[in-house]
Amino acid sequence: MLELNETEDSPEPSTTAQTRADLIATQNALIKITNQIRGSLDFSVICETVNQEMLDLLGADRVAIYRFNPDWSGYFMSEALRSGWLPLVEAQKHNDLIAKNVSDCSVRLLNTHQTADTHFQATYGGAFVQGKIFRVCEDVQNAGFSDCYVEVLNSYQARSYAIIAIYLNNQLWGLLAAYQNSGPRQWQGHEVQLLVQVAEQLGIALKQAEYVKTIQNQTTALNETLQQLKQSQAQLVQGEKMASLGQLVAGIAYEINNPINFIDANLYYAESYVNSLLGLLPSSPQGTPAAVSDTISDSAGEAVELDFIREDLPKILASMRLGSARIREIVLSLRNFSRLDESGIKRIDLHEGIESTLVILNHRLVASGKHPKIEVTKDYTAMPPVECNPAQINQVVLAVLTNAIDSLKTAYRTQKSDSEGGSQLPQIQISTQINDQNQAVIRIQDNGLGIEKSQQAKVFDYFFTTQPVGQGTGLGLAIARQIVEDNHGGKLSLDQNLEPGAAFIIQLPISR
Repeated sequence: MLELNETEDSPEPSTTAQTRADLIATQNALIKITNQIRGSLDFSVICETVNQEMLDLLGADRVAIYRFNPDWSGYFMSEALRSGWLPLVEAQKHNDLIAKNVSDCSVRLLNTHQTADTHFQATYGGAFVQGKIFRVCEDVQNAGFSDCYVEVLNSYQARSYAIIAIYLNNQLWGLLAAYQNSGPRQWQGHEVQLLVQVAEQLGIALKQAEYVKTIQNQTTALNETLQQLKQSQAQLVQGEKMASLGQLVAGIAYEINNPINFIDANLYYAESYVNSLLGLLPSSPQGTPAAVSDTISDSAGEAVELDFIREDLPKILASMRLGSARIREIVLSLRNFSRLDESGIKRIDLHEGIESTLVILNHRLVASGKHPKIEVTKDYTAMPPVECNPAQINQVVLAVLTNAIDSLKTAYRTQKSDSEGGSQLPQIQISTQINDQNQAVIRIQDNGLGIEKSQQAKVFDYFFTTQPVGQGTGLGLAIARQIVEDNHGGKLSLDQNLEPGAAFIIQLPISR
């Protein structure tokens, strides 16, 4: 590529009125283009602006910006052209000749075919800033170029051109090219000077765009880091909450378990003693004690009906035993939910974990003044123990069930305020099965309002919630998905084809 340097003995151009007018026009055009370049940080917009302005100022048929690839092939990244000429930006996608490696037929030949620049160099070379590299050809058909280079230029529809190098950090980045397609053209000094100075401004704009891109990348990275920190903080907070809940549940279970064990153990003896005492009162054929009357008085003088006591006391004891057994079941469910005595991966019965979670949420399922009872139906399929972290899977089931309960309560309030609704009772369906991938599948479905199509893609995003401000954290389902997919290699998904209502599907590998 030819490089022109200004020397001390270079002749000065004639300072005619036309030359001064051309220089003034060149400077005005450069100021205008420079201001437009500086007014934007988007390099693609800058390129479009430069191409159009130079096309109008030079009266050329095409002005384009060509970018080099690392292997010195390249492509036209933007252009402005007169009507009737082939758009090279689009044509290069289908014509390999237009995108041909420039190092083979263009850049390399600029050093071997210097006859095309002789006239321009002798006449105008001293007017350019030292070290600026350019290439000017008045007529490509008579410049002595090789056949392959002429073929490339013909694919551009070019008959004459002025090409200026664009540098980024002292490295050749690309070319600013003005083409005359309609015929030969003698490029004037002020025209090429304008192209050179605009190419300089493009190099500055490139550097600015590079800085902006670096800042944008850094900003994006910082935002991603900040988001990750927020998620990590949320996970830590939620983890602490679940750990505190587990400890609270375990503590309550422990405190209840001690007295209920005492009561349950002594109920057996109490029942035995009562039966022995009742046996001391022999019954008459009519069912009354032989030695006493049907009614006696206690120490306070109030009548006591022995027949009623003998009939009702065993019932009371049986009720106490039933209540004690129920409390023991609740305590066991609380302990199973907390799982504080188990750490890490264990083989567990998923159904047992689901039942324990339902016990925890039972107070939200019963009828209240705000909603009727939420009916829970279960369809369990027999399955082997699943290898997982029990406490974490209980947390997942808790999050999905809580989401379903919230949805049902919202749906009931909406239906109640709707004159046409209010008849559908809230219901949650829980089913389990083994799929074809030998995974345990838990499906939790409700008949609430469902999730809008526009929001379905965001239900597992951190901090996303459809609840009113202050009533939802937007963490439950996000953390649940992380537990299932990252910690257990499973999948937590939303059935997007269900209307109305919503169904979440938990898939867990049976063995890890």
